[in-house]
Amino acid sequence: MMDIEEIRRIIPHRPPMLLVDRVTELVPRRRLVGSLTVTGDRPLPMSLLLESWGQAALVLIRHDRPMPDVLTGGVPVAGVFEHIRFGRPVQPGETVEHHVTMNRLVADTAFVTGESVVGSTVVLRVGRLVGAMRTVQSLRASLDAAARAPRPDPGSQADPRSPAQLAAPVAR
Repeated sequence: MMDIEEIRRIIPHRPPMLLVDRVTELVPRRRLVGSLTVTGDRPLPMSLLLESWGQAALVLIRHDRPMPDVLTGGVPVAGVFEHIRFGRPVQPGETVEHHVTMNRLVADTAFVTGESVVGSTVVLRVGRLVGAMRTVQSLRASLDAAARAPRPDPGSQADPRSPAQLAAPVAR
């Protein structure tokens, strides 16, 4: 249904960090099945398996609103990954298939779930991903503000609170 060139027109990732080779099923704003064939001579690191699934999710979220350039189209930000379960490593030569379901889309924030399989073996389960789009300008402003924030004195390692204060529950 969608090859790597079509995927590149939707999301900003580029080789070697483009980790979705093709999309075989896409039901707009509902679900997607995408895949990656692992190349090289080592198993796919678990962090890159999760990144690959996240990119498949981004194709689902943005297929009708492409953003191939982060400077003009926005930056995809993964806000929360919850209830992640990894299975066995994906080996070189294997194709991992990502199943992504969109549960909710509110403005530029999406809530998605899913799993990744090799054959019939589940290698990743994602309980929830909350992702959003942000402009480059808003992210730069956040980084600038963080850079201006006061830093603790590196020579001061002791917390001035007592052990009882540290153990006390935090009021919400």
